[in-house]
Amino acid sequence: MNKEYEAGYNERLFTKGIRGKLHSARFEWLARRLLRLECEYKMVLELGCYDGKVIDYLPEKPIQYLGLDANWEGGLDIAEDKWGNQSNYIFRQCTTPEQIGIIGKQYDISICMETLEHIPPKMVVPYLEKLAKATKGYIFITVPNEIGMVFFFKHIAKKLFIGDAESYTVSEFINETLGNTDKVQRIDHKGFNYKKLITQISDYFEVVEVSGIPLEFVPSNLNFCIGIIGKSK
Repeated sequence: MNKEYEAGYNERLFTKGIRGKLHSARFEWLARRLLRLECEYKMVLELGCYDGKVIDYLPEKPIQYLGLDANWEGGLDIAEDKWGNQSNYIFRQCTTPEQIGIIGKQYDISICMETLEHIPPKMVVPYLEKLAKATKGYIFITVPNEIGMVFFFKHIAKKLFIGDAESYTVSEFINETLGNTDKVQRIDHKGFNYKKLITQISDYFEVVEVSGIPLEFVPSNLNFCIGIIGKSK
């Protein structure tokens, strides 16, 4: 296995060159959108928080923060070391929608970055339903662009330079490039279609923005990442 892939999550994604800048871009996007919307966020809920990295990027620190994560690669353990002395910042393991356990709109904003593509498809809608019930204001979601020419070049680059690319048959590779993701086996990034997710989000939130990350000045479908902002209905 590629040695870079064996490194820890933060070291693998955030510390080196172009890859680090691409992954940091979603946090910078979130900070800009919070300032632009001028929305208060004293209470923050994050699904897929890993180690609570987002807290460092928020223009102002929240009064209360709840981070939920499956604890892949020990993210919650890192969070405990980093934020354990902050009693108002709570981190919990969460692997099913039922574990959110929230009734009523308690949180000013909710955040879910690079997470929904990893959730089993049958759980995505239940998670969105829970988040909608918990959110008073806006939800900020980012997901990877895994269709079209962005997928084509990203997949080739991963295979050549990184070594952590998913395995595709020739047919699946063609269909993913064409956006025919129904014909691709769905596993994590593989077969993920952000356009279908936007439709699902619109059932629970008013979708107020879809933008590309990191190049906001070009069409979203030409970006590596997609930023979605929804507003509570």
